[in-house]
Amino acid sequence: MPALFFLPEILASDTLVVDGDEAHHALKVLRLTLGDELQVSDGRGNWAQGTITSLDKKSLTLSVFDRGNAERIDPELIVIQALTKSDRAKETIELLVEAGVDRIIPWQSDRCISRWKGDMHQKWESSVVTACKQSRRYHLPIVEQPISMKAIRERFTSDALLLVLHESASEKLSSVVTPAELTNRQIVLVVGPEGGISSDELRELSAMGGKVVRLGNPILRSAHAGIAGLAALQALLKRW
Repeated sequence: MPALFFLPEILASDTLVVDGDEAHHALKVLRLTLGDELQVSDGRGNWAQGTITSLDKKSLTLSVFDRGNAERIDPELIVIQALTKSDRAKETIELLVEAGVDRIIPWQSDRCISRWKGDMHQKWESSVVTACKQSRRYHLPIVEQPISMKAIRERFTSDALLLVLHESASEKLSSVVTPAELTNRQIVLVVGPEGGISSDELRELSAMGGKVVRLGNPILRSAHAGIAGLAALQALLKRW
């Protein structure tokens, strides 16, 4: 399959110009040249595929022979991800994207070792783009700013299914999530840090309607729990 690159906009024209960092990646890293095919997307579902017909040191021109739009599918899959250790953050984001997440919301939970810093949002977005290229996704998942417990209650307790992943839960995710609940507009997974969700946080999430569930018997790392939860949901939704 041709490599995927992202442009701010996919124009309705027979040719498209790829420049900047994306052109550098195509020409200097992947060593694409005249006659090679590639795909471009605007990150909002619109895509085009074409052949490189001209290039220079900083840009290339694509002759488009196919284009389309990949529509988003409901329900929206959201992961509220507690901050992981800095060396795990990139891996965490990439796994979530490859598993089909639509929105990632950082969470500075009680037991997080890492702290949210000003440049982290940009780093998380960069990891999203890289993972979308690898997994050939035409929709770039949204990365939000960190969320508070109050904001979780205000946003996700009415028409959303709120699932809290926790190793001490008595019920499995597959037992709790019924076909009727899969029709919710949003399904939200709450993933705690390496130290686990605190008892106070767990109590508060349960009080606001969150369903505390486990993912089988093995205890997963914070960086890996999200992809496991998303995979389970994708199977229940009959997408996988």
